[in-house]
Amino acid sequence: MAADANGWQDIISDDLVRISEIMREATRDSNKEVQEVLDYALDSPGKLIRPSIVMLVCNACGKKSDENTMKYAAAAELVHMATLMHDDINDESESRRGKQATYRKYGVKKALTTGDTMLVKAMTLFDSNPTLLQSIIDMGSSLADSEFLQYNHKFDLDIHEEEYYQVISGKTASLLSECAKTGAIAAEASEDIVEEMGRFGHLYGMAFQIADDLIDLVGSEKVSGKTAMRDLSEGVITLPTIIAMRDPKVGKKISARIKKGAALEEIREMIMETSAISECKSIIQDYVDEAVDALNVLPDSVYKDSLIELAKLNSTRLS
Repeated sequence: MAADANGWQDIISDDLVRISEIMREATRDSNKEVQEVLDYALDSPGKLIRPSIVMLVCNACGKKSDENTMKYAAAAELVHMATLMHDDINDESESRRGKQATYRKYGVKKALTTGDTMLVKAMTLFDSNPTLLQSIIDMGSSLADSEFLQYNHKFDLDIHEEEYYQVISGKTASLLSECAKTGAIAAEASEDIVEEMGRFGHLYGMAFQIADDLIDLVGSEKVSGKTAMRDLSEGVITLPTIIAMRDPKVGKKISARIKKGAALEEIREMIMETSAISECKSIIQDYVDEAVDALNVLPDSVYKDSLIELAKLNSTRLS
């Protein structure tokens, strides 16, 4: 079953059901143990944002999405899920999407192997388009580089905003950019439109990740599906903390409390006293505005409207 559709997904709800079926079909495995772990991951499909972007962009470019497009969309989600499985191991996360992280339930070796299996099976869905396959492979290299960069800056209180942006560009925005480009390529859109859709996906991804990092700070586990304040507990210094640490009044105190391993709730309250939250919201809004602007190359349609609504959710889901 697909995840419950949001309003902006209503017009592609049938496609999302088929995409979920393709994901199941593509991940069938003769090894019962591997299949059990694959099914455990697939039983929590999330919001299916990445395949939704593929489908919405394809239709917004003027072509009714077909089975091949749905295969590409399914592949994008499988790649995303596999990277999450690996991420949870690297970050030693307890939970994912409201339940125990895969490696916590089945062990590191089985989770690693299953994540690798999911990636390989995702690649087979691009068999009809080698160009898209190569783009996903290139994106994977960017993701790996960003993962190393984030790892090298764990517990680094001197990390600069530029380095933070580089991390989220590679880890989050790169795949979302590829999803939007994939939809345009599947629609046989012009190179200019493909480029603008890639820009839309990148800008959307930047806004999405900053919003996600804010939710980690001010939201709840029920909202995010992850442990609250998980980033800081794992040594991942995100934009709200970076901005808070430069506050002239309490910035140095925040840094000192983090170094001493103070209670996360105490640190959270100190960050909330600064302008970090409002500054992050302003940055998110700038990315959202630019993302919507990138959609101006598309003709008016319900699919374009849904993409605009999706982009704007990055501002409203923090309210």
